[in-house]
Amino acid sequence: MSQQVECIVDGCHGICEGDSEDEVMTEVEAHVEDAHPDLTLDTETVEAVKAEIETV
Repeated sequence: MSQQVECIVDGCHGICEGDSEDEVMTEVEAHVEDAHPDLTLDTETVEAVKAEIETV
């Protein structure tokens, strides 16, 4: 099953997908570097993103 998460930044509709949480988080890291370079993926932010991952 595939997993996905919509970007948690207000106003951003980016969606990161993968076959596992690790793959989704790799996509999230790439998205943050590209679209939100001022965002720090600290522990709190990573946990917030992981809480929003859905199985599709």
